Amino acid sequence: MLKQLPTVERLREALLADMTGRGLGAGDRVPSEGTLAKQFGVSRNTVREAMIQLESEGMVARCHGVGTILRRAPDTHVRSVALPEVIRSLGKTPGVEQIAVEENVNAPGVAKMLRCAPAEALIRTERVLTADGQPVAFVIDHLSQDRLKSWRIDWSQFDGNMIQILSDHTGSERFLQNSSVSATLADAKMAQRLKCDIGTALIDISTDLFTEKVEILAVTRLYILPNTVPIGIAGTIHAGKPA
Repeated sequence: MLKQLPTVERLREALLADMTGRGLGAGDRVPSEGTLAKQFGVSRNTVREAMIQLESEGMVARCHGVGTILRRAPDTHVRSVALPEVIRSLGKTPGVEQIAVEENVNAPGVAKMLRCAPAEALIRTERVLTADGQPVAFVIDHLSQDRLKSWRIDWSQFDGNMIQILSDHTGSERFLQNSSVSATLADAKMAQRLKCDIGTALIDISTDLFTEKVEILAVTRLYILPNTVPIGIAGTIHAGKPA
């Protein structure tokens, strides 16, 4: 029995391990918050916070009148890292090109996703990530300009790793990500950035990045050339090198 947990993060990891030990799979019900609080010796509020994290990561779904259901098996929950570190783990040298940073961006739809007022100004960054000098991904980020004011970021020193930027200014090594994956065809701008033909099939990943307290930090769009880098989008993303 786990008598004391100093952080919600440790409880979250313990819950995943417990679900794996129980042999739970996609579609199975998770024990109630009260049952888990008693099992781990913590408050129901602590269990609820851990469950909110797991829900934001796509691991569980809370269904009214049914309870909490696993969306996928716990052993599919992987640690992912930013693309520059993925590229480095392949034995290639990550790089960044064509960096563009625009302030005072008016994008009401994205502002709503960032839980900002529709008229609030945003910062938009664009860049191309490379592996051994070859383009692999075109990345677009939107962030709240008001939220970043106190960070005083020197964008001239930006190396393309947005996760590291967030880590440096929040003090966290781990962020939640809610991603969706689809396919798209390269338009003229994407083709120019990725040095491919117009109409080339691309992997389109839309990701919302959150703090561990489920405060949204950034809305990211990645357009990746297929068969260039492995993609890890499940659950959480960490700053630093892969474990």
